[in-house]
Amino acid sequence: MDIIKTIKRLELIQNLISLEEDDEINSHILKLKSLNGSDEIKNIIDLLEKKKYSNANISITAFINQHRQVSSYIDPEIAGLKLEAKTLEAEVNNLSNEKADLEKLIHEFGIRHNHELGELILKILEHKKAKAKGTPKQEETERDYDDFNKEYEILKDEVLLELTKEEKKELKQKYRRASKLCHPDVVSEEQKELADKLFIELNKAYEMNDLKRVTELLENLTKGEFFFSKSDIINEKQKLKSEIENLRLKIKKILSELINIKESESYKTIQNINDWDSYFAETKSQLHLQLNYLEDVRE
Repeated sequence: MDIIKTIKRLELIQNLISLEEDDEINSHILKLKSLNGSDEIKNIIDLLEKKKYSNANISITAFINQHRQVSSYIDPEIAGLKLEAKTLEAEVNNLSNEKADLEKLIHEFGIRHNHELGELILKILEHKKAKAKGTPKQEETERDYDDFNKEYEILKDEVLLELTKEEKKELKQKYRRASKLCHPDVVSEEQKELADKLFIELNKAYEMNDLKRVTELLENLTKGEFFFSKSDIINEKQKLKSEIENLRLKIKKILSELINIKESESYKTIQNINDWDSYFAETKSQLHLQLNYLEDVRE
């Protein structure tokens, strides 16, 4: 149990009791529960939930007096560094979520593009390759065909699960909650390897619209204190400062990756499409015309 946080939370509750702000106390009770406290804290929570504020106030005062000495040895700068690290951890997570959303969008577009247009494009490239045989363009057309064929083979068997509008919203919400709990860039070093594996699985499930798997992963992560963020477990000033610098570097790296994604041809193409159904119908029609022309010429 984090004694410092617990004492500060209890002091806030005492202030709310003195101000007769009954409605505000419930949110602090929930936060007290999240600290996984001792039997003393559980007793205080029970008194608060039963609205026995007089007895709760007495128990809170006794707890604070008993444990106050522990907090007097804590460097006040550490609390500020911890909050700064926690804020940067949240930013890392938010930026990672944005990146995951963009990658999911591009992947979804790629699968649909492959399924609806892949065979047509492959036939067109095959005709162009045959036509260029023995000419200066032979190598280029062979490379174009091989490159597209590799991508086509990778994506042709991938199928996104169909979700309703409400299910898509639920998927996004659950993904965000789960990613916050197991993001490998913010967990302790001892837990990083396991967090990496879970995070990869979580992102794959999110990318494929696998709401069931994302839900399962979230439930497993919320069963207990599964992972600890570095800001929660580091109590040495220099290590906290080092971690803050690492987090800033990670943020800079993710921001750079986001810029690269947004400047990619795939993303720019998607951004210029207002209606995917119309785009694929029109493009398919144009490709059929192109293929028919190439077949006529070949004959």
